[in-house]
Amino acid sequence: MTALSNPRNATLKAGLTVTGAGYILTNDSTNNTMDLTAAGEVALGVSADESERDASGLVTGGLVSYYPLGGVLMVAADASQTLTTGLTVYAGAGGLLTTTAGSNKKLGLYIGEGETTSATAGDLVPVMTGASVIA
Repeated sequence: MTALSNPRNATLKAGLTVTGAGYILTNDSTNNTMDLTAAGEVALGVSADESERDASGLVTGGLVSYYPLGGVLMVAADASQTLTTGLTVYAGAGGLLTTTAGSNKKLGLYIGEGETTSATAGDLVPVMTGASVIA
């Protein structure tokens, strides 16, 4: 029996790749595949690593392993996000975490130690995802 904490696998939307761990994923409901979140989309999980690779490099529309939301996950932040312990964070464009509420859906709470600012897009930060918006 597979442990519930193990990553799940899914096929990415055609033409899409994931370049590493921590990217926020949603469903592309028209094709029953996974996509990177955009503003206003509900997150389903966070990538465990880069997507499928072959001898030529990353496979577009290949498989990706992801962790469903619900516990503490390391999530890729957009550049220049200032995070403080307990701050509500959101699923933003390009599958990256943002601190901007707007139309973005709540991903959870930043649980890092003290204040930090992400230097570049893709910096991994700890998020308690049990408080995510699921609808």
